[in-house]
Amino acid sequence: MSKSVFLKFERKNDDFPFYSELQSPSLNLKDSLVFLIAVAVGFALFLIGFGGPYVQPFMNVIFPLAAVIFVARSHWTSLFRKLVAKDIILILGTYIVNLIVTFIVGSILSKLFNVSANPVSEGFNGNFSDAIATFLKMIPMLFGEELITILPFLVILALGVKKFKRSRKSAIILAWIAASIIFGAYHLQTYNWNIAQAILGIGIARVVLLYPYIKTKNIWTSFIVHLLNDWTLFGLAFISSLHH
Repeated sequence: MSKSVFLKFERKNDDFPFYSELQSPSLNLKDSLVFLIAVAVGFALFLIGFGGPYVQPFMNVIFPLAAVIFVARSHWTSLFRKLVAKDIILILGTYIVNLIVTFIVGSILSKLFNVSANPVSEGFNGNFSDAIATFLKMIPMLFGEELITILPFLVILALGVKKFKRSRKSAIILAWIAASIIFGAYHLQTYNWNIAQAILGIGIARVVLLYPYIKTKNIWTSFIVHLLNDWTLFGLAFISSLHH
């Protein structure tokens, strides 16, 4: 594939899985529906708290990952790449940028709209053991959030290229924006159905969080940034709870 079809910041030695007829498997409509249904089922079960506090955090992992294994067979590992040394700089850089963007966007939205606090932040009571349990649960929860964002991204990318005959670059941009909006929508219930806070606030942060995945095609990079980001924000909330 010509390097000219890549976005400037992408690593040119690798490509996204599933979106091109040249790849095996290449997502067709049935495969795309399997991905999206698995995402929807996993997210619905997560929302209703299926399985209780120890099982619920894995709902967005089990169903989407099972769908990838079912569709892609031995190629399911194409979501994952080995981390390399230069990924450390990428992860730390994206983490810092995302924190800055989060605080700026949050500050603007709080001035323009009535915003809601995240229930997790409000749930801290200064108890270290409870906080540790919460932070550990975030590991599968946030990995699941990566899956339920990146799978729709790949479906939209495949549809853009194959169905709507868009260029690879424009299909990536479309999928990037759409997946970020979808991710924001996942948080509507969390923020009391505040559309501005969920779609704009969380959606804009997700645009940043998708950058390392789009650059590396490696879900580990975006997951680590996401984990560092949330551990930082909720860590600050926990520290604040110590003074109340």
